[in-house]
Amino acid sequence: MLHPNPHPTRSANKDVPLRNRAFLIAALALVNSALYVLSNANPLREPIVMPHNTVDLALGWHAWTIWPYWLLLALAPVLALQIREASLLHATLRAYALALLTNLAIWLAWPTKIVRHAIADTLDPATAAAWRLLYALDGTGNCFPSGHVTIPLVIATGFCAQYPQARRWVWIAIAILLPSVVTTGQHSSWDILGGAATAAFGIRVASPDLLRTLR
Repeated sequence: MLHPNPHPTRSANKDVPLRNRAFLIAALALVNSALYVLSNANPLREPIVMPHNTVDLALGWHAWTIWPYWLLLALAPVLALQIREASLLHATLRAYALALLTNLAIWLAWPTKIVRHAIADTLDPATAAAWRLLYALDGTGNCFPSGHVTIPLVIATGFCAQYPQARRWVWIAIAILLPSVVTTGQHSSWDILGGAATAAFGIRVASPDLLRTLR
């Protein structure tokens, strides 16, 4: 069982009730989703196609990696709901908001897009359904930087500040899941670097104390 970090300077901080946590996280996720969908569907100029690099070509495209891709997307809200301490939750959400606003500014100023793979007829029904759901919910734009990278990195930082004993396993899990962002053809490795950069920017500028709690 995970136990919060018993840091003496934070002992007076209160826990946020689960209902309040869920409301805050859901509200911010809803705003993020609306901005993402609107900017994806209505770019301010013609998006450019992100080029593939050597890393992308080496990783290739694999239909089965839709499952770790969905798992990566699900990981962020699961971890966020576990951040109970008020100061850490608010710091995480501040960093989340700034990082995603930075992403939005780049998406609007420099729109990018991907060329998608067709859903093969040979896929098993469950995998084909997972691909159809992804294509129905997500457009082809807003590639760089990758919000699918920004979000879990910011949330994982807050979670690891709350539960430092789980730090190693959380980052190992993210490292295993992250390549699926490329192997599903949803992003290039350049997008991963961009998403990591905006995550670091959001944390550093909006919530630098979050980094100090990890030491």
